[in-house]
Order: sequence, then structure tokens, then C-alpha cells
Amino acid sequence: MMNEETKAVMNVYYQNATMGAQAIEAVLKHTKHPNFRALLEKQLAAYREQQVELLHTFSASGDQPTDNPAWLKAYSDMGIKLHTLVDESDENLAKLMVEGTNMGIITILQTIHAHSDIPKDTQQTGQEILKRENAYLESLKEYL
Repeated sequence: MMNEETKAVMNVYYQNATMGAQAIEAVLKHTKHPNFRALLEKQLAAYREQQVELLHTFSASGDQPTDNPAWLKAYSDMGIKLHTLVDESDENLAKLMVEGTNMGIITILQTIHAHSDIPKDTQQTGQEILKRENAYLESLKEYL
């Protein structure tokens, strides 16, 4: 069983992947450029893989992650809908994804810094997620 601190950190990792996947699913409906669509689909697959890996980690320790609150998903979906009412351009969609990715990076960094005595493998998982998020962020810049 994970200690509460480790469980809290791993839960942030899981919630980040969940929120990222939900946002991409909402944005994909509006995406026109085939290369941008392929990038989003690749990142969506990475988020889903991350969710599965984290679910296995939780399950192996007899725990369950906590899902994002329903209001947060609704808020995210509504924000995407509002931002795409007037402008459905891939540039605008990329901007939304950059903003969301930045928020995720900040949350993960703050979580890692706030829980400095988590196990090394939990820290390493966070660093791997940050590396992937930063690479994704760089690839999005092409579409701004």
C-alpha cells in the first residue's frame, strides 16, 4: 500500500493525464490540419498509456486514483467550446493546448517540490512525465 504522500503525488500524475486526454478529445473535433491532428492523437495515446500505467501502479498497491471532479471536466469542456465559438483555427486550438499543457507542467512541478521526500521512483515518474510534457509543448509551438 502506498503511503498517503506518494498516493497524493501519483494521483496528481493520473489527474493530469486524464485532464490532458479529455482536453485533446474536445479539441480534436475542431482540428483541421492533418499534421496537427496526428500530433494531438499521438499525445492522446501517450496520456492514455500514462493512465493505464498509473492505474496498474495503484492497483498493485491496493489503491485507486481519485478522478478529477466532474465540475473540472465541465469547466474545461466549456472553456474549449467558448474559445472555439469565434475561432476554430488550428492556431487557436494550439494556443489552448499550450495553455493547458503549461498548467499541467506547473501543477506537477509544484507537487514534486511540495513532496520532496516521496520515493525516488515516484520522483522519477514525475520527471519522465515532465520531459514528455515539455517535448509536447515544444511540438505545439509550430502551430501557434
